[in-house]
Amino acid sequence: MAKKTDYTALTEQVCDLLGGKSNIGYFTHCVTRLRFSIKDKGLVKEDELRSMEGVGGLRWVGTQLQIIIGSGVEEVYTAICKKHGFTEESAVDETLDDVKEKPKGIKGYFSAFVATLSAILGPIIPAIVACGLLQGLLYSAQSFGWIDSTTATYTFFFACAQASFYFLPILVAFSAAKVFKCNPYLAVTTAAILISPVFIGMAGTTVKLFGFLPIKYADYSSSVVPAILTVYFQSFVEKGCKKIVPKMIDIIVTPLITVFAGAIAGWILLAPIGGWIGTFISDGMLWLYTTLGPIGGAVIGAVYPFQLMTGMQVANTPIIAQNLATLGYDFIYPCIACSNAAMAMCALVVFFKAKKEDVKSLGLSTGVTALIGVTEPVLFGLILRYKKALWSTIIGGAVGGAIMGMFVVKYLSFGFVPFGTIILAFTDTFAFYMLGVLVSMAVAAVMMFVLKWED
Repeated sequence: MAKKTDYTALTEQVCDLLGGKSNIGYFTHCVTRLRFSIKDKGLVKEDELRSMEGVGGLRWVGTQLQIIIGSGVEEVYTAICKKHGFTEESAVDETLDDVKEKPKGIKGYFSAFVATLSAILGPIIPAIVACGLLQGLLYSAQSFGWIDSTTATYTFFFACAQASFYFLPILVAFSAAKVFKCNPYLAVTTAAILISPVFIGMAGTTVKLFGFLPIKYADYSSSVVPAILTVYFQSFVEKGCKKIVPKMIDIIVTPLITVFAGAIAGWILLAPIGGWIGTFISDGMLWLYTTLGPIGGAVIGAVYPFQLMTGMQVANTPIIAQNLATLGYDFIYPCIACSNAAMAMCALVVFFKAKKEDVKSLGLSTGVTALIGVTEPVLFGLILRYKKALWSTIIGGAVGGAIMGMFVVKYLSFGFVPFGTIILAFTDTFAFYMLGVLVSMAVAAVMMFVLKWED
């Protein structure tokens, strides 16, 4: 049995290894990583940090150093704060400092885009997962005949399950306002205008504002991009107003101009563009998936580890949200489940085959967490360390993804795959979901032996 990870040394020495407390701008965490803003990268002792017990890997995002811990990150974060006198902060804002880096070149702008998207969408995922799980439970209860869809009980819980999806633009607007440094309540108000029942009831009709500005009403509930674009525009309006509006009337004039400028620009231009972008990407992915079938699924399953290591997995979020809004299910998550399952199996093979105790412990701990959907520790701590494990993951994920694509396997919401939120896979394609996941694990295991992995 693998011993429990001891974080004592990391807790005691982390500041020294980062160049001292004075070299740390801020300190926070997300669900798997400690996040430090570093003033001078040259003072960081990366090799010593990587060798510390409990550290699954390091990742730089601009001047932010992310230390990959895994499921025990909150415990470690609290211990470090108490030991070194840091103020404990909410993990909600974990990615905001990724956005502060001034982009340089195409790569820099791309990284800034990804960081911005992550900062906006990351904090709202728990709310979506909560409603998604409720939706999965409701679907399962209905399938087994435990609840009648015509009852008041079903209607109540259905409305609860749909809340975070229907009001997704409001969640996105609040989060985007924090990233774009503008008033979140004004942003939420504008997002609420975009999904007002009055306008949704007029979806498909075209009117002329002031008699000459054309507005085509549409249903922007459950959308992502329209809210982001509108809040981004609104942030400039608000900042501009604060520069020119006298402080005496700022509290009245600035909100008025900001909200209505955002609402008008949103309805006339930004929301339609955002809606078109979201639909175009989602339809493109759906076309690829349905046209190529197994090939499309195999590609998604194979490339996911590379998305994860570059932070590009967040780019899937708007597509998944659009799928859920238009199709009622998502087809990307099942393919991701195959990649995660392959990573988990590679780690478990390492646990059984490794001779070194620390490698065995790493294999077991990261393998188990990967099975419930937390994969950063296994990817950075093990898969990227051993090329044979990476190849096994790619092949296993591709084969499983091909099965998912062949049978167009469905997933009901955002979640943790393959098994963390497995209830969301309880659809008419559940048997094929399990087949794809198990085949991915089997193929990855076989490849680890065929490639003759050794520690």
